Amino acid sequence: MTNAVCRLAVVALLSGCWPAAAQTQTPPASEPPPKADAGTTVQAKCIDENDHYRRSGKQPLFVIELANLCEQRMKCRVFAYVTSAKGAAQGRGTLVLAPKSQGAAAKKSYTMKVKMTGGSSQSTRECRAF
Repeated sequence: MTNAVCRLAVVALLSGCWPAAAQTQTPPASEPPPKADAGTTVQAKCIDENDHYRRSGKQPLFVIELANLCEQRMKCRVFAYVTSAKGAAQGRGTLVLAPKSQGAAAKKSYTMKVKMTGGSSQSTRECRAF
C-alpha cells in the first residue's frame, strides 16, 4: 500500500465514510420486543424494596429488605455491589417470601458486610412466583 492510499483510508475512517455493508443494521420494526421469562413477575407490583446501611457493633453492613405485596410465594435472588472510599464489596443471596397474608413471613432481608457505611450501591433482584 502506498502512503497516499494509507492516508486516504485513514481520512475515510475518520470522516465516517464507510462502505454500507460494514455499517450495523438495526432490526426491522416489525420484530416484537423480547419476551420476559414466563415465571418472573412484574417486580414493581409485587415487591417492595428498601436498601440501607447500618452497623452491628463496629461492623458496617448493607441491608436489602424485601416485602411481598402479592398473595403468592416469591423466591427472589438479590445481587449487590457497594463501592466506597475504603474499597468495594459484592454479595448475592436468595430470599423466599411468603404470601402477603402471612404477615412477618412475607418480609425478609439480605445483609452483607461492607468496608464502611456510605458510598455508592447498586442492587438488583430477580423474583419468581412459585
